[in-house]
Amino acid sequence: MTSEIHHELRDGVALVTLDRPVANALAPSLRAELCDVLANVMTDDAARAVVLRGAGNGFSSGVDISEYDGPLASPWISDLCNLIENAPKPVVACLHGAVLGAGFELALAAHARVASRQARLALPEVTLGLIPSGGATQRLPRIVGAQAALEFMLSGQVVAADDPRMARLCDRLVESDPLDAALDLARDLAGRGTWRRTCDFQRGFSDPERYRKAVGGIAAQLAAAEGPEHDVVKCVEAAQLLPFDRGLEFEEALFQDRLNSPEARARRHLYTAERRAAIFPEVARVPQPQHLKRIALLGDGALLAELAVALLDGGKHVDLIASSEGATEAVLKRVAGIYQGAVASKRLDASERDARLVRLARQDGAKEPPAVDLVMDTGQGAIPDDLSRSYAGAIWAVLGDGPRVASRSEYIADPSRCLGLRLYRPAHSVGLAEIAVPDGAEPAAISAVARMLMGLGRTVIRCSGAPGGVGDTMHAALCRAGLALAQAGVSPYAVDAAACDLGFSQGPFRMMDAEGLEPELERIDRLARLREEPPLPDWGLLQARIADGATGQAAGRGFYLYPENGDPQPDATVSAWSDAQDTDADLSNISVQEALHAALVNAAARLVVDKVVLRASDIDVVMVKGLGFDSKLGGPLLQADLQGILHLLRVMRELETLDPTLWRPDALIEDMVKNGRGFFGRSV
Repeated sequence: MTSEIHHELRDGVALVTLDRPVANALAPSLRAELCDVLANVMTDDAARAVVLRGAGNGFSSGVDISEYDGPLASPWISDLCNLIENAPKPVVACLHGAVLGAGFELALAAHARVASRQARLALPEVTLGLIPSGGATQRLPRIVGAQAALEFMLSGQVVAADDPRMARLCDRLVESDPLDAALDLARDLAGRGTWRRTCDFQRGFSDPERYRKAVGGIAAQLAAAEGPEHDVVKCVEAAQLLPFDRGLEFEEALFQDRLNSPEARARRHLYTAERRAAIFPEVARVPQPQHLKRIALLGDGALLAELAVALLDGGKHVDLIASSEGATEAVLKRVAGIYQGAVASKRLDASERDARLVRLARQDGAKEPPAVDLVMDTGQGAIPDDLSRSYAGAIWAVLGDGPRVASRSEYIADPSRCLGLRLYRPAHSVGLAEIAVPDGAEPAAISAVARMLMGLGRTVIRCSGAPGGVGDTMHAALCRAGLALAQAGVSPYAVDAAACDLGFSQGPFRMMDAEGLEPELERIDRLARLREEPPLPDWGLLQARIADGATGQAAGRGFYLYPENGDPQPDATVSAWSDAQDTDADLSNISVQEALHAALVNAAARLVVDKVVLRASDIDVVMVKGLGFDSKLGGPLLQADLQGILHLLRVMRELETLDPTLWRPDALIEDMVKNGRGFFGRSV
């Protein structure tokens, strides 16, 4: 077996190197080998000190997230950290590149740290629903104090080694490779014969009152009453109050409790799912795609303004080509309004706003437009021939799914460079996008658009050219299920309450009101027609409300009433409509929440079987980041695995006659039950 730890003697210093692809992750095999090597070095008389470093581009990325889903192998991170801290010879951590999670904790346990100024430090455990488990909550506040330690751990964000908050962390900072400085410091400590363990540091406790205020102030700012963030605060508080060993035991107990919590499982699931979503086959095939610098926006409407802001924020040059002079002015006014709000709320300086707006140009057709790399097209109206010729070399992104791309391709010089695109709204702030990839699409175009969107901070989901993609399909399934249940006599308000209990921030009827009932009817009906699915009879309540002039929130009434000042209120005519339905459906054995969940899971199974998505976890990402499902639950598919696919299959069979399109079990569901599988492994 290939060794994952290398060590050599350099003038009395044992240089121990972590060397495991990728990123020196602290896998069980590496931890065991590191433990053995350190034990041997400590008994080697020729080695007076130790320098611990990482091979390649970084020190260590920490523990592989998948390890948290099974029994934790020994030695665990806390064992290694204690071994390093209690070593009879000085240990110096040599830090460059990524120093993350458990890798950062190894560095904290060392007796000294030497880092490149560009080294990137982070403890991301709270983003996974966990807390550090190698003593960071006890060691870091001893060095940098409570305020800096808590800000660092609670954000989970990466900071540079020369960040002022980490000023006390490293003994030496260097501009380039820190190895020579680390070797020199190790020899110096060995020569002096004295060094200090991190557990003996007291600088962070030098102002006890300030320490307590920092802990109390941050605890008061946390919105949730429980969660990993509160556990981190408790541990940092314990660092001041308890002896070091007791503090480590306290951290270990809270870590174990958090490790087994459903929230931690959900957060790990989403963390992994978002990173898997970035794995596009085309991105792998075209690792250095065209850099898209100048983008033309074609069409009109509020979405165009949001797109302009998103692109300007990302450093792009934007040409606005609206359908009319009035439409151009409306888009420019909305762009200005978005930026004015950012300046007023101090999220942006006026100078930064002005610098971005300089890169926004309007094209009025009076002169030849400049060459662009990408056209983002709302798909409204025909494309003038001269414009199509001017942009013949550009990639074309139509805001819509595969069928909309197909209908637009006849206007475009090279249909292979035409893709579908959905940016979730508001497009300048919601970090999710779908790329619809029609058959025959050019890999270089797909890679370029995907890379650009990722560079804008978006999580990007790759879809086939099927109607609806992921978001519209799942949204339509939820809304159609709500309408079907209403036709079966269930109150729409009970449906919305059940959807919130399931995990949504809003139920389907509130969602439809917010979007507008007429566009919602068009969207749901269009998908049904494209898939040759039978509609519900006249779309029931949705069509009835439109006929009554109740077209949604903007009109002041839809399924709900919207007073000028106050929260949405139920409408008695809506309740009366559902009460009046004459139905044979028997829902006495099924909760509304189960019915909605079953419809979503069945729709998701069809997306997987039809290969609309690359992987099932992409669907949970869309549900959480695009459709308002609670991130603490991880998504409806993860919940299906945790609660049991068999139960949902029974619900589908009970409801199949109510609407076969929604609830007739897909073959994948039956196969998973037969084989005891779920979407992400074994099912309950």
